[in-house]
Amino acid sequence: MSDYLPHEIIIEILTKLPVKSILRCILVCKAWYSLITSPNFIVRHLNRTVLSSKIYHPTLFIRRYDKNGQNEHYTLHREDETFGVSFSELEFPFKIPIGYFRIVGCCNGLICLSYDLFGDMTTIILWNPSIRKSVTLPKPSKSKSLHMFVLGFGVVPMTQDFKVVRIVYYKGFFSGYEAPPNVEIYTLSTGSWRSINSAAPSYCMVEYMWSQALVNGVVHWIAYNPCFEFGFCSLIVSFDLGEEVFHEIVLPEALAGEIATNLSTSVFRESLAVIKYDKEIGTTSCCVWVMKEYGVADSWTKLFSIHLVGTLEKIIGFRKNGEVLLSSRSCKLVAYDPKMGLIKDLEILGDTRSFHVDTYMETLVLLGKSKR
Repeated sequence: MSDYLPHEIIIEILTKLPVKSILRCILVCKAWYSLITSPNFIVRHLNRTVLSSKIYHPTLFIRRYDKNGQNEHYTLHREDETFGVSFSELEFPFKIPIGYFRIVGCCNGLICLSYDLFGDMTTIILWNPSIRKSVTLPKPSKSKSLHMFVLGFGVVPMTQDFKVVRIVYYKGFFSGYEAPPNVEIYTLSTGSWRSINSAAPSYCMVEYMWSQALVNGVVHWIAYNPCFEFGFCSLIVSFDLGEEVFHEIVLPEALAGEIATNLSTSVFRESLAVIKYDKEIGTTSCCVWVMKEYGVADSWTKLFSIHLVGTLEKIIGFRKNGEVLLSSRSCKLVAYDPKMGLIKDLEILGDTRSFHVDTYMETLVLLGKSKR
């Protein structure tokens, strides 16, 4: 084909192919292997895939840990009427002695996994299941024994470079954590960690079941200010992966006085969202707030409340059709319609704390990289 078609036309055709077809094209000849594994082609294919995912039905991946505590399962579900009925299972290649991986985030085909059950013995992996490749990150700098840390993961939209941010808090001499924390950045293109000089906020992130929300290349976490005049003040701390700077986002007045462990960040239809639970453990109700105009505090809007006594465990994610995906106390993942107040059993069983839902797309990221 290359003898008859211009090089640019070949690239245009190949970038429109699904990942499985492109992987077969690698075997055609050395020239195509060199083309397809080049960073420019991978980014070009990625940009087209991102655009297509906004037009057509996206895909969600669901992680669960089976009830007998033996295996992690990762399944892909189309965001259409077949959701919960038809799915494909990803091969999970990693083994750990106890527990399961924490999912830091999923972005443009990469899933960031952290095995941090034993604190300092942290293993962080960037995994692309569609091409069955992964990169194990080098160990960050040695931390003091008494510390806690928070991770963030995402991509810089302008450069399509992936980054992991690690924020480490050290225990003070008497109580609490020293401020400010240490901040390190891992960049996939360089394959190394580095400390940054950007001033880290003195606030503490929520250690208990911390979660991130990635919106437009900015990672968001719930945090609290322990030195607030009237006790604790909850807020959102964000980190711009491109500029590598921290910012603060004020919560709606109804949430600012809430205990931080009752709050969680999320993404609702590409907008920053906050979920407020009535209590940390044994919750019976929650409400969802969305920042309709990013960065504008007055645009916080309460979307709906959920009251499910004896059923609700945690909100896991949101579907494109408006349904809320919940983990239930009966160890099931269920879909809840907030308008009708109806629950649909998805027949997906697992440990309630292991459920994770995120958007997913097949990409070539990590193709050509050697495993570290």
